[in-house]
Amino acid sequence: MRAVGSASSAPRSYRILCVDDNAFGLYVNAVILRNEGYDVASFCDAAHAAAIVETEEFDLAILDYQMPGMNGAELAAFCKAVNPDMKLILFSGYLGIPRQELALVDLFVPKSEGILALLQGIEALLPRTGMPASPASRQATPVGS
Repeated sequence: MRAVGSASSAPRSYRILCVDDNAFGLYVNAVILRNEGYDVASFCDAAHAAAIVETEEFDLAILDYQMPGMNGAELAAFCKAVNPDMKLILFSGYLGIPRQELALVDLFVPKSEGILALLQGIEALLPRTGMPASPASRQATPVGS
């Protein structure tokens, strides 16, 4: 299942996998990311997302932590096993994530920090070289610096 694709003459856009059991929040985030120029595939079910990771290549995954069946850390470990180069962000409202599980991802962004913090984190992990500057990228500062 492929999200809205870019034209072949457009610069390569990064492929981002978004997984969150909150369908409305997932939809909003996917729309914002697509508007920023990313190629987004979004799933409410972690197990379905894991199956897709086995067959499709993604540059980055944005994962909720608390999901039924498989939490975001378990999905992160699976993603890294399939594609060690994939960047991973936990974007969660849950703040009690165990330290050893946070070690599985490249970045943790609390949902309370909002979409701008998420966009800044994405751009810190996936530099937008050759892509048009977005309003968020002009304001972004590296996360964790």
